[in-house]
Amino acid sequence: MQSENLSNLHIGWIIGGWLVAVSVTAGLYLGSVGLGLDGPPAVVWVGAMAGGFFFGGLVVGMRWSNAPILHGAAITFVAVVVWFFAALLSGPGAAEEPEVILGSILVQLVASSAGGWAGRRVTMGR
Repeated sequence: MQSENLSNLHIGWIIGGWLVAVSVTAGLYLGSVGLGLDGPPAVVWVGAMAGGFFFGGLVVGMRWSNAPILHGAAITFVAVVVWFFAALLSGPGAAEEPEVILGSILVQLVASSAGGWAGRRVTMGR
């Protein structure tokens, strides 16, 4: 894919995709908890996060089809930066275990990149 180039990144779509991803994640989590979805809370949270970041990447891939996988990685990078500053402000002892943090970053990266790729494929008609 020749469109995967740093010059094809658009900061507005990255921030917008992150906002969509976080909003859909929160909506999916609250909706599944409100419906009484049984299971461990971590499974519900990971499912909501995967769905939300996939949808955020899908929106960006459909609207700005240049560099969809790179946009997905950038959406995840924004999430990491926001998490870092939130962890700094919350103080010591509030951080999760490293396995949980790295696992959630991996879920976000895969979901947002897959969503961006799927959005580009829908837009291009393939």
